[in-house]
Amino acid sequence: MSMTIGLIVPPAGDAVPPEAYGLYPEGVRFTARSLALEALTIEGYSEAIERVAALARELRDDEGADAIALMGTSLSFFRGTGFNDDLISVIEEASGVPATTMSSAVRDALRTVGARKVAVGTAYSAIVNRKLEQFLVDAGFEVLHIGGLDMTAVETIRAVGADVVADLALEADRMAGGEADAILVSCGGLPALDLAAAVEPRIGKPVVASATAGVWAAVRLLGMSGESRALGRLGQLSGAAVF
Repeated sequence: MSMTIGLIVPPAGDAVPPEAYGLYPEGVRFTARSLALEALTIEGYSEAIERVAALARELRDDEGADAIALMGTSLSFFRGTGFNDDLISVIEEASGVPATTMSSAVRDALRTVGARKVAVGTAYSAIVNRKLEQFLVDAGFEVLHIGGLDMTAVETIRAVGADVVADLALEADRMAGGEADAILVSCGGLPALDLAAAVEPRIGKPVVASATAGVWAAVRLLGMSGESRALGRLGQLSGAAVF
């Protein structure tokens, strides 16, 4: 019988992100609960985050979740590393199952691919980018470049096309002078299922994205390797089984 991963997602509606079954079509069931976040702003995060514990309980009690992931990068890094760690504890205490966040996921994915120097492209405004940069520095990375699309509305971000996301990653690498060990594309709302295949062959280095790393980290809570061809270099380094 498949185990179940509960996803706490920012947008309104309880839709499972396409990256979930796109990466792992077999072996696990995904289910979601929404925070109904409308804007990627400090105020918006502060309001939405208050509902995390209640949604974690719902995912466990109503859906039988065996693990839970908070699928919103900026939701978990906007108050720093300690707050991110506290969020994991809140989810685990509310649900009684292991948990992770998208911020922990991108951090762990970058470490898995051996990155030290990173270049970052995001959907965010400058103020949110500064929060992310500090989170990455605190995690031990050198941020050579960080730039964003300056978006705040969740629905606008969800309408961004895969070609725009690929260009964002390529621009981050260019702005870092090609000196980054890996590229990070941050924001769970930016589509990333085909990103590694589109960009990694062009720049010769790993590309980590929130939308895919969040699912990767979630399945690893269940003892799965997390390997998937769609993850590119990250998938190759993750374990033995390929989905």
